[in-house]
Amino acid sequence: MKKTTLIIISFIVLLFAACASKSYVKFVDNSIKKQIEITDVKKRVKSNGFTQIQVDGINKTGKYLLFKYRVVWEDKDGFEIKSISSNWSDFSAYKNANFRINIISPSRKAVDYQLYINKD
Repeated sequence: MKKTTLIIISFIVLLFAACASKSYVKFVDNSIKKQIEITDVKKRVKSNGFTQIQVDGINKTGKYLLFKYRVVWEDKDGFEIKSISSNWSDFSAYKNANFRINIISPSRKAVDYQLYINKD
């Protein structure tokens, strides 16, 4: 009986942990969500110790689209690491086309990030 209860509790904990996973991409203006879709987000630590993120998306509109993005990098304690990527950068995507954003962390201390997307 104790073993079954332990298995059920473990399953419930895993289920809630999966549902609470962090979203690394935030839309500042939700109207842009109707125009682009983020299809994949990857993160890796390169051999030199810097973190690289790659965000894939698609422009769902039939027109050339301009938007802005910025990345806020954080150290292991959750403190922001200021960098040039903290500033808004312009980005464009062709109509009905895939796009990719690649960014390298400003420091080896950067372990987490948040990518913000906003209208142009």
